Amino acid sequence: MNIPQHVGFIMDGNSSWAKKLGKSAMYGYRAGFESFLKTIENSSELGIKYATCYAFSSENWNRPKQWLQDFFALGEELFCNNIFLDRVMKIDGKVKFIGNISKFAQSFQDIMRNIEEKTKNNNGITVFCALSYGGRDEIVRAANKAVSLGIEITEKSIAENLDTAQAPDPDLIIRTSNKMRLSNFLLWQISYSEFYFSKVYWPEFDKTALNEAVEEYSSRKRTFGG
Repeated sequence: MNIPQHVGFIMDGNSSWAKKLGKSAMYGYRAGFESFLKTIENSSELGIKYATCYAFSSENWNRPKQWLQDFFALGEELFCNNIFLDRVMKIDGKVKFIGNISKFAQSFQDIMRNIEEKTKNNNGITVFCALSYGGRDEIVRAANKAVSLGIEITEKSIAENLDTAQAPDPDLIIRTSNKMRLSNFLLWQISYSEFYFSKVYWPEFDKTALNEAVEEYSSRKRTFGG
């Protein structure tokens, strides 16, 4: 089987899954976090080298204040506990948070930097956690960074200053919950990515669902415009 090097995950359907069960939205996001961890582990086992997981978009800041407070409180709890770090360390994973991280409370920024620091020398799968992330914003930030360094704006200089510059462009983008849109995700990097839309909600996305997506990817012939 042809295993993709880099897979992007649009982790959609957490609140819809919870609503189906008569539960709160945060119940769905808590379950979605477990699916996120399992997907990282399953991806590592398959031999995927990079995973970019879309957790919170730049547009999500427009959601109701109470939702944001609950979501951030849950995020701090889940990322702060040792379970996340322990499971990442067991697979020798390296974690990098991408997006406009400066918009978060300093306490949450400190948690993210601590995780990055503790995993930076690991050699297993690299996991990009996209938080306060938007593809358009990333391109603007990359261009501004190049300008600040006195570098001419070219495709190469923008690519070298993207949040995911250390990784190859995604081979495969997987979106759950049967939604067929990109939602401002990795807009620069996905020029020749393959797409797979899963009908399951993100909390239901398991090893079998990942294998089905990779098998479908493996059956395709990529020409990169040639």
